[in-house]
Amino acid sequence: MCALLFLLLLHLFIIIYLFWRQLSSRIDTDVTAQQYLVVYASQTGQAETWAKHTAEQLKIIHEEKVELLDIQQLNQQHLQQPSTILWVVSTYGEGDAPDTAQDFVHKILAQSLDLSHLSFAVLALGDRRYSNFCQFGKRLEHWLLQRDAHVLFPTVLVDQLNSDDLEQWLCGLEQLTSTKFKTIQTEKARVALKFAHRQCLNEGGTGEAIYKVQLIADQNLQWSSGDILEIQCENDSAEIQHFLKSQQQQECSDDFVAKLRKLNLRKCPSREDRPFAEWIEQFELLPQREYSIASLAEQGLIELVVRQQRSEAGFGLGSGWLTIGLEQDQLVQASIHNNPSFHLRQDDKPLILIGNGTGIAGLVAHLRQREYWGHQKNWLIFGERQQQFDHLYHAEIEYWQQQGFLAQVDYAFSRDQSEKIYVQDRLRQQSSHLQEWIAQGAAIYVCGSLKGMASGVDQVLQEILGTEQLQQLKREQRYQRDVY
Repeated sequence: MCALLFLLLLHLFIIIYLFWRQLSSRIDTDVTAQQYLVVYASQTGQAETWAKHTAEQLKIIHEEKVELLDIQQLNQQHLQQPSTILWVVSTYGEGDAPDTAQDFVHKILAQSLDLSHLSFAVLALGDRRYSNFCQFGKRLEHWLLQRDAHVLFPTVLVDQLNSDDLEQWLCGLEQLTSTKFKTIQTEKARVALKFAHRQCLNEGGTGEAIYKVQLIADQNLQWSSGDILEIQCENDSAEIQHFLKSQQQQECSDDFVAKLRKLNLRKCPSREDRPFAEWIEQFELLPQREYSIASLAEQGLIELVVRQQRSEAGFGLGSGWLTIGLEQDQLVQASIHNNPSFHLRQDDKPLILIGNGTGIAGLVAHLRQREYWGHQKNWLIFGERQQQFDHLYHAEIEYWQQQGFLAQVDYAFSRDQSEKIYVQDRLRQQSSHLQEWIAQGAAIYVCGSLKGMASGVDQVLQEILGTEQLQQLKREQRYQRDVY
């Protein structure tokens, strides 16, 4: 009788054990079904590229279910599930979150959630030339730690896609997964563009000189309106000769001079007792600079609008090179940066273009594209200093008006009256008209200065449309900005 009871208890134990194993397996499956969530907040596409690469590597290596998510699609339900979240986020302007992350900032980042069940790591992309370097990434990390999430490895701060900085992210993922991660090519394919023409667009004006610069390629290049040209800065002949003279160097070979063209001669490392040639090896390479492309690929040339920048060191590295240093037919090393967040949709819905200064380049490119497509309902709001001197692209704008491709133009020349007027003021004056166009499905594209203009336009849009409608426009990609 005892033996029978023992067998029954053993059988019952086995059944309970198998049931527990099956239930445990289901629970584990549910928890690990989304082992990794890769979330990106991108303004110009760089963060999205690295997020996709991270997700692809995780899928290949572990064959786990990995979800890639734009931050504007992230909700509280995603954060309530136990998982590992890898954040790849950029900082826009002076420490702001990308436009696509504004909903997240207002609706989630402001909440006191318990995230103790989450593990995370942050890849933050930024630019050290701005005072609030990688500020959104730092803010995100702070918020996660305050909510008791567990950090996997220190936040990686990346300066202008620096390869050494990005390598830290890959190393962190390798330690996390015990697997080698492949890198991706961050250096874009460069093309040699021949300098063809430059023209001062505001001669006699009180502000810095603004130049139209045209470059020609020997090959067929393709880009979309809204894309950006990254040029490799170089020293001109005068600057090189001045440097050599200051270092008491006489004759140098052509190869050595060519090498000096690419070095930042304004930022000299300590020389001590090193020979000149050895000292030169310690110099940093000159940086790249970005400019909105004003022309279409169909025109067969790349057109830029460049404002000269001055400092105690002289003209800006990029603006001086393009507006003064380049000689006829000299080559410029450059690459085209695809900027999908500022591309147009190919539809005939109304388009509102707002900008100031050299932002006219991005606006002109879009107007040329709309003319090419035959879409006529366009509205331009543009600002500069004085109409007499700073009426940039006035001949083209008048042509588009005459041909019916500009339904409305509003200018804000700030210095033409005692009380300064800016584009945001013109926008406020046209509030009823703006609401009518938005109701008809219009999109708003803003290009130009981040400080003053872009922030002012954003504030006026919130006043006229309300925060919720403005956020809705962003979600629908009907409010796009390329500001700097």
